[in-house]
Amino acid sequence: MKSKLLSFSLFSLTALSPFFIPSLTPSASAGCVGVSAGAQVAISKNPSQQGTTVNREFGKDCNGNSAVSTGSQVCFNDSGSCNQRRNVNQRIDGSGYNRTGVKTPNINVDVNPSVKVRLPHNYPSGR
Repeated sequence: MKSKLLSFSLFSLTALSPFFIPSLTPSASAGCVGVSAGAQVAISKNPSQQGTTVNREFGKDCNGNSAVSTGSQVCFNDSGSCNQRRNVNQRIDGSGYNRTGVKTPNINVDVNPSVKVRLPHNYPSGR
């Protein structure tokens, strides 16, 4: 009878352990995250100029904070060209508190596609 009780106790402990173990381990901690996501679309007869400049600065011992910048630019010019510029400036400071004590790097995520569509020369101007 004792062996059945012991095996049932071990089974119960094994079955319930996934619910208790995460609460006993410290959660992950990351540095700071900076995100720039913006799309530029130029539809024109002549070549267009597009560009995104990202200036990002992280504070000393930045931890646990993020900054996100999004934007979209659409230019339609049936007689000339498009000139699109996007400037992103981010300064990210965090608490500096890191409960794990593990130093993790800051993360940069920049997704800024530029799309250029040339109109044919026989496209009617002036709509």
